[in-house]
Amino acid sequence: MMVSSIAPLLIASAAGYWVLTLAGREKGRIKTLGNLIGLIIIVISLAGAGLKIYCCLSACASSGKMGMMNCPYTGRMAAPPASMNKGM
Repeated sequence: MMVSSIAPLLIASAAGYWVLTLAGREKGRIKTLGNLIGLIIIVISLAGAGLKIYCCLSACASSGKMGMMNCPYTGRMAAPPASMNKGM
């Protein structure tokens, strides 16, 4: 599930690179504006992908928040809280 939410952001970063390559062929202000827009697209999309990965890892790794529920991103069971293991 996590891959499907990150894929559009990675495609957007590829589109930003495409804008950069097109801007490299132009001259003057168009080139400057194209470079700026391309870099903004790449930075925002890669930052968004990084944040999605970080949120997934932190939400699924913390045993206190998830308890016995499935991780919403990977579908795996999260570890139970430490207080539930004391009686075993």
